[in-house]
Amino acid sequence: MAPIRSHRPQIDIEILRKNEIDANKALIRGSLFTAAVLVILLICYATGAFKASPRVLLNNYIFFPIIIVVLGTTFFYHNTRFIAKPGFKYFLLSQYVIVIFSLNVLLPKHAVLGWAICIVVASLYFNPKVTMVTFGSVAVLMILGIYLGMFYGEWDANIMNANDFITLDGAQIPVGETTFAQRVAWLSSLRANGNNRYLLAFLYYYLPRLLIIAIVTFISSALANRAARVLKDEINIAKTNEKMQGELEVARSIQASVLPTTFPNNDKERVYGMMDPAKEVGGDFYDYFYIDDTHIAFVIGDVSGKGVPAALFMMKTETLVKSLATSLRADTATILERCNTALCTNNEASMFVTCWLGILDTVTGELRYANAGHNDPLLYSGGKTYYLKGFHGMVLGGFRTVKYREESVRLQQGDKFILYTDGVTEAHNAQNELFGERRLLEFASNHIQDGADQFVPHLREELTRFSEGIEQFDDITMLMVEFHKGANIASSRIFKADTSELNNLFNYSSSLLEILNFSKRDITMINTALEEVFVNVAKYAYQGEGAVEVSLSNDQDSIRFVFKDEGTPFNPLENPDPKITASSDEREIGGLGIYMAKTIMDEVLYEYTDHHNVLTLVKRRKY
Repeated sequence: MAPIRSHRPQIDIEILRKNEIDANKALIRGSLFTAAVLVILLICYATGAFKASPRVLLNNYIFFPIIIVVLGTTFFYHNTRFIAKPGFKYFLLSQYVIVIFSLNVLLPKHAVLGWAICIVVASLYFNPKVTMVTFGSVAVLMILGIYLGMFYGEWDANIMNANDFITLDGAQIPVGETTFAQRVAWLSSLRANGNNRYLLAFLYYYLPRLLIIAIVTFISSALANRAARVLKDEINIAKTNEKMQGELEVARSIQASVLPTTFPNNDKERVYGMMDPAKEVGGDFYDYFYIDDTHIAFVIGDVSGKGVPAALFMMKTETLVKSLATSLRADTATILERCNTALCTNNEASMFVTCWLGILDTVTGELRYANAGHNDPLLYSGGKTYYLKGFHGMVLGGFRTVKYREESVRLQQGDKFILYTDGVTEAHNAQNELFGERRLLEFASNHIQDGADQFVPHLREELTRFSEGIEQFDDITMLMVEFHKGANIASSRIFKADTSELNNLFNYSSSLLEILNFSKRDITMINTALEEVFVNVAKYAYQGEGAVEVSLSNDQDSIRFVFKDEGTPFNPLENPDPKITASSDEREIGGLGIYMAKTIMDEVLYEYTDHHNVLTLVKRRKY
């Protein structure tokens, strides 16, 4: 058997991809928030809330709008295919780091927090390598930003070793108005006097900030490592769940294959059922199956518990009931007793199942049934819909020595009965109200004229409306049966050419003749004719063992029996009819059986075709 393959994407790839997309979205939102902060900062500069030199203001008025636009454009990536690209995170991180670098140049005194944010957002990807690459980028750009800030950015008196004025070539220049050339000259004069601000900026500004960022990186990397392990565990759990889900899907398909999926809808049989499990697999079951040509069994059950254990117990119960019903051909109470005994054996899980079993005689309409703790079915008969109350026996699988009681009801043409599990009556809505037996009876009374294939789906829709979106708590199972006596029959059966098969022949013919409303007298007479023909074939057609096929069909005015065998060619109609009025001494031996068949039936025909003897007997209806 080929392995079952899942057509879904690999779960580990899917989870990693989703995590990266979520991190990309978070970084995009962070970029938008940063742009909003810059807008506020720009407004503060413009209104004079923050004091700065004209040069600093000019730098901010040029660079801030550019940075705001760059950060703002990330909004357009939020719902595009780029957000799922593996390399897109590097684009977003690079953009963010460059923005912080630009701010570091313009505002060198306030850069540490910005660089730390770069490390924090990198850790969102739960990838220590990404965090370390970001730290390396920060380390390079931070030192470059500090030195560029000394010449182009906001004046930092600590770095430049000056307060409000610098003295250059004997002139005092306000620090906020210094040019690039003046700053270079000033720093050169300081270095010439033994005050190397380049070295001091490295030692007292860059290294402390780098150590702070390193601490943040170390913590972020540890968090990323831990998050990566959690993510790995999540992937393993997801893989296990996916495997279990696949196995549950197989179990569901196996369970569905046990239940009927096609239903008859003709003049003789109208049946429809469904099982809607609350989980992947359910503990409810239903079935219908023929025991013989004229008896059909219907069963419905509800196993305690849910999930796989209930599904396994359900399949065991359904198989037991079906095999016992078809092999024992006993009353329904005996079938349930034998099933209960089997289920109690090795029932270490102490599971049990409610069950209702009925056997319908399609000729007489008699429905014999037994109930093992299950819901009473609904019955429509005589123009009324009501619950078919009866004796409730113990559930199957509860106690080994339990007796059940068979009861019966006779169905008339067009009568219907509805089997269901407590998932129907115990469905509840947002107000915690149960659907209940009263609502079920009202619905059935209002929709009883629906065909079986319409009633069951309509009831399921009604339960959905009633539940108002509340999650289904229990399995929902229903089976509806309409009783109709067949009007036309075309049936055949093969019998062993032996007189011991006569009873089987009589049962076969009688059941079909009763369906066609022949009287008991007519059935007895027709069976007499069939017996004479069958005995002839059994005794004379074969030298050893053989078989005979008996077919029955009818039309509006007559019924036709056809006997077909592969025995020695022989036309019984060639012999003259025996002299009934002659004495026993004068009468010839043989021919009396065929004569009786010709007398009882309205027409007897013979032909030899395709190496078969074919004898046809026709009986016309008398109105």
